[in-house]
Amino acid sequence: MRSMTKLVISTQTRNLIPYYLTTFVMASALASVFALVAEFKNELGFSSFEIGVIISCGYAASFVSSIVLAPLADRGQAPLLLRFGVLLGAAALLILGVGTELWQFILGRALLGFALGAAGPAVRRTIILSDPDNFGRNLGRIGTADIAGFVVGPAIAIVFNLIGDFHTPFLAIAVVLICILPTIWRAQADQGRRGARYENPILLLKERKVLGALCMVAAYWVFIGAFEPVWVMELDARGAEQWQIGLALTLICFPIAFLAPIGGTMAQKYGSRLWSMGLIIGCSLIAISFGFVPGLIPLIAITFVDACFEGMGFTATPMMVSEAVSEERQASAQGLLVSVSVAIAAVATLAFTWLYGATDDTTTWLAISVTMLVFGGLGWILSKPSHLELNKEDNN
Repeated sequence: MRSMTKLVISTQTRNLIPYYLTTFVMASALASVFALVAEFKNELGFSSFEIGVIISCGYAASFVSSIVLAPLADRGQAPLLLRFGVLLGAAALLILGVGTELWQFILGRALLGFALGAAGPAVRRTIILSDPDNFGRNLGRIGTADIAGFVVGPAIAIVFNLIGDFHTPFLAIAVVLICILPTIWRAQADQGRRGARYENPILLLKERKVLGALCMVAAYWVFIGAFEPVWVMELDARGAEQWQIGLALTLICFPIAFLAPIGGTMAQKYGSRLWSMGLIIGCSLIAISFGFVPGLIPLIAITFVDACFEGMGFTATPMMVSEAVSEERQASAQGLLVSVSVAIAAVATLAFTWLYGATDDTTTWLAISVTMLVFGGLGWILSKPSHLELNKEDNN
């Protein structure tokens, strides 16, 4: 019996390898873009606002693809979306690898965002349904693959930027995506409802618990959308070299990757709603401190503390969304999560890069923190269980 259980677990893990691999490599590609933001500014002369536009266009494209394409995964087409995402991602990186004009970087980042939005919900649906009793741990593992990509991405950017120029990392990762295509082609579909009619994910917003969970998602992604450009530009303003920025991005990813499966298990045990709120409060308080900490090394040290909070908590928000819908709507819900995430991140990127350029770092991080707490408080209220649900939990 024990050997049979091990065989089932081994088969499940093997079937999920294409999904983990796609998440890892695509995250590496995205991380390399963020690691080279300072190079866009220094080598090509892009302004802070233009850099914000490049990043925001990627988020906007992810918004569209995750809304439109995610329901296809609920109909058994997750492997198809995975293959499409990898092929489009490789094409996007090739454009970034030869681009010299602003429009080329906007196009490349947009195509990369569209690829991520197509593949992401398909990956999450498969991960959630592969083992429902441990979906918190499994979401943590996919989070680890994601963060591992963010660890490797800046390292690739550093090495290949030294070997060639800032175009070279994009070309290298494009080659890797092409090389993993045979593995991606072997991805197995779950038991989605093949032939079922298309259902618009937007209709899920009628559900109060879904809306509350998405407010929690929005609170966290205000931080992510603002952090990526503002934090990197702040390091640059404090005198960091490109290799130091890449190394810092790599180091802060380690606690997130290590703690994600543990955090997912704890969130499933103690409640994703409570865990999500803890994440938001912790990150918002640390965000305030970013504006008051002097010097380069102290800023990186505080960011490392924030990474520990994120590692323990970031899987809780997709868990909230998953728990708010039925099995048949998991990909649609996760697609809606991606859309809200990237929409909020796009707005946050534009708004807070502008605010950073117009004011200072202290004002910017304070505004980020307040915005996070507003969304988090709204999500806490909307996601509050009804009396009937509380009575059912007590009986259980």
